[in-house]
Order: sequence, then structure tokens, then C-alpha cells
Amino acid sequence: MSPIPDIARRPQAPVIVTGASRGIGRALVSQLLDQGHSVIGVARARPDRPDSATFRFIACDLSDAAATARLVDALRQLGPRGLINNAGLQTEADLSALAPGAAAALVAPEIGVNLVPPCLLSYGLLPVLAQAPGGFVCNVNSALGMAPKMAAPAYCAAKAGLGNLSVALRGQARNWPGLLIAEAILPLVETDMTRGRGSGKISAERAAAAILRGLEHRKTRIWIGKTRIVRLLGRVAPGATSRLLLGQLPPPPPGDSR
Repeated sequence: MSPIPDIARRPQAPVIVTGASRGIGRALVSQLLDQGHSVIGVARARPDRPDSATFRFIACDLSDAAATARLVDALRQLGPRGLINNAGLQTEADLSALAPGAAAALVAPEIGVNLVPPCLLSYGLLPVLAQAPGGFVCNVNSALGMAPKMAAPAYCAAKAGLGNLSVALRGQARNWPGLLIAEAILPLVETDMTRGRGSGKISAERAAAAILRGLEHRKTRIWIGKTRIVRLLGRVAPGATSRLLLGQLPPPPPGDSR
């Protein structure tokens, strides 16, 4: 077993995982439980795992800011030691080809899931997490936040915001030196969200394991898989990563064109 440090001193303090019912979130829950952690899973739909002495599920639509604020109040009472902001949503569309109402219907949920909940959950739980031994926040990000692709502008914008949120959180937590603010930068991962998109994907299980290894070693930035290349190119040729990811715009959804 390779637990996140200090878990032996406070095994009852749970780790919160958002987007827990599928993909990377599901893998994170499974691996955390295997390592001896208690876990609170948050998602709209219940995962295929019953509640137990070490796992509790809380249903919440994170695209609803008011519901997320109520969730923060509930989670504060449970004394968590870690928060993994994993829930994500990506759509591909040429927003310039859509009527304003149709574009808003795509953009609002992406910002509402990818950026607003990490902000509300992180800031709302910082004082509680800071009191837990080995307390941490981990924002699960994407290389697309640094090198956006044209086909998913709202997603890329939200992920860029998530990177800046991580920096801001780190500054906010400066008076709590024991509190880790981490950011995991992912390549393309094989999940329901990415089905039919791209190639060379890594598995959700591999992504989850890399995130937890980074947290175990208390890394503030966890570069996973091919994102190490993005990191290197960002240093030596900043424009190269963006050029690599500029692709064809997808056609607009049927019935949504202007």
C-alpha cells in the first residue's frame, strides 16, 4: 500500500472526489479505497458502488452553483482532509456558427462544471482542510488549458482559469504551510467524455494512479504522460504547443446554425 502521507494518523478523515461515478473519478475512488482511505464521492448519478464504512456518496449537480454552495456546507461538517476537483465536461463546436442562445446552452454548463465548482469547493473547504494532517486540494486540469484546441473553446478557457485558480489558491493558503495545493495536468484520457476523439490516450486507471503518486510526493504540479512534452515545449518554444493543437472546427449540431 502506498498511501498519501499522514493517513495512518487520521484514517477516518475522508478525501472528496468530484465526478466520482465515471472515468477518472471512478478510478480515483477505487484506488483511494484500496490504499485505505475513506472517500466521499460527489456526482449527479450514483456510482456502481454502495455506501460503506469507508465510502459515502453525495448526489449533486455541480453545474448548479446554489446546489454546490449547499454541498460545501454539508462537506464542512464531515471534516475532510483532501479535495480532488475532478468533475469535467467538454463539448466540441464552432461557436461562431451557432445562434447566441445555442452557444450559451453549450458554454454555460462547461464553465459551470469545469471552473465554478472547484472555486466554490476549494475556497469553502480551505479552513477545514488546513486543519487536517496532510491536507490538500488537487485540481485535475488538462494540457488544453495551456495549449487550447479550436474545437473546444469553452472547455479550454475554463481549464486555463482552473490553472490560475490553482495559483491563487496557493497564495491564499500561504498562511497554512501544511496545506498542499496541487494541480494535475492530464493528457488525453480514455473516458466517456473523450470517446471518438483523438488517439494515443492513456487509461483512466493510469491517470488516477499518476495523480495519487503526485499527491503522495506532495507535488504542486503533477505532469502526466505526454504533458511533459507540453511542459518542455512551453519553455523552449511557447507557440509550438498551440500550433500542434490547432485543428479543424467541427460542424455545428443539427438545427443550431444561425
